[in-house]
Amino acid sequence: MSAETYKNLFLNNVCQRREKMGISVAELARRSGVPPAILEKLEQGVLPAEMMAHHTWMLAEAFGCEIYELFE
Repeated sequence: MSAETYKNLFLNNVCQRREKMGISVAELARRSGVPPAILEKLEQGVLPAEMMAHHTWMLAEAFGCEIYELFE
């Protein structure tokens, strides 16, 4: 798969998992420690330049999944 495909899978998975949990972006920020501004960009389908690898780990922790699952 291409990098663009993985990026889109990640963006979709973050939004879908948050919605499935029934929580707001603000609540996901609180639970994960990822800044709300980054989460808002992800919700808009944009991978922000300021997002770091550890943010992905923090999101996986908040969702109770492994990092790779966010790219499937």
